[in-house]
Amino acid sequence: MPEIVVELTNRCNLRCLHCFDKRHSAEGDLKLEIMEKILLDAKLLGFDYLSFTGGEPTMHPEFSEILAMVSGAGYRFGFVTNGWNFAEIYGKILPWRAGLSVITFSLDGALEETHDLLRGKGSYRRVMKAVSICVLKDISFTFNTVITRHNCSELEEMAELAAKLGSQGVRFGSLLPTLRTAKEGLVLSPEEQKELDAAIRQFQLDFPIPVVTAPGYYTKNLFPCAPLQMQEFNIDWQGNLTACCHLSGHGDSAGNSDVIDNLGETGLAEAYRCLTKSNNKFHKKKIELYLNHKFKDTDYFPCWYCLNYFKKVDWLKKFPQNPWYNRIWNHNMQKEINNR
Repeated sequence: MPEIVVELTNRCNLRCLHCFDKRHSAEGDLKLEIMEKILLDAKLLGFDYLSFTGGEPTMHPEFSEILAMVSGAGYRFGFVTNGWNFAEIYGKILPWRAGLSVITFSLDGALEETHDLLRGKGSYRRVMKAVSICVLKDISFTFNTVITRHNCSELEEMAELAAKLGSQGVRFGSLLPTLRTAKEGLVLSPEEQKELDAAIRQFQLDFPIPVVTAPGYYTKNLFPCAPLQMQEFNIDWQGNLTACCHLSGHGDSAGNSDVIDNLGETGLAEAYRCLTKSNNKFHKKKIELYLNHKFKDTDYFPCWYCLNYFKKVDWLKKFPQNPWYNRIWNHNMQKEINNR
């Protein structure tokens, strides 16, 4: 289902160890004028579903107004939340539940101590309280887990917990590197990531609920993700159309070459055309690299490939002890030599 992913705010009530710094830097919120532009043109481009993220999207000061706008325009919606303030805000959702598809809660540990180590003391119990409200109010929910070195041994247990709680599914995603996660040692090595991908494929067959892995796993499919198939349109809190929500918010140390256009300066249709052009260029370059046998093994991790393509990992040269150093930084060096 094609969708538009909108970062409503980069305000957040948590300071998770594995989060991008810009995702909780409290700089601002999406303007309602930008939302109006999105709702005016999105259906003409084939979109009828919006997914809200952040930051913590429920902290947008006009969250209720946005839900009313979206529902009034005939769109379905969902959102990702850490669940911390769900007991206080779920009443704002109920008037618009006819358009609500699903709420996704961030769960980063089957055990309370694991989740709280990454997200802060008390956060696990807040998620469980939020889930109990959803069960009581018959609201569909799922879980999203970012795989880190702290929780990678609990993935099957997390899927079991999700099934017991009545979740509609659980989604595992790879941790993308930042300066902070590199220093904390949270990112798995390529070999460890491959092993976990294989383990997930084994146990997911036995579960009564969907257990999926977000694109980022090792694959020979050159374009496995929705943004590159024009099935997902990502807009940050400033109204920037970005190549992918996983590339934005990386912090001051990274570039912004993933920004395609700004909806404060142009319309959604024109921004869509710019994204199409950018994606076509990306496809062409990646296919050319592959056909010329210049792929390294880590290029088959699509998120890592994009981080390299959009110059998000140049800072990695400061961490030669990182398991991805030789695979990515030296690859950058080799490509510079090849281009001379």
